[in-house]
Amino acid sequence: MAIQGECPKCGKRVLHVNVEIIVGMVDGDSKARCLSHSCIHCHTVLGVQIDPRAKPRARSSKTAAKA
Repeated sequence: MAIQGECPKCGKRVLHVNVEIIVGMVDGDSKARCLSHSCIHCHTVLGVQIDPRAKPRARSSKTAAKA
């Protein structure tokens, strides 16, 4: 069992994380706005999740033409 609060790569305590907004991709198409959490010490990604507060993404005319 991993010790909670430690980065699995560098072993330093994780009291804060870097949070980035990223786009989730499926088969080359962007599908959802997501959040990436990474260690502030070594920048290892600790987790990714769908952004629960994101508004639905607008469809571009290029995407609409594909369908």
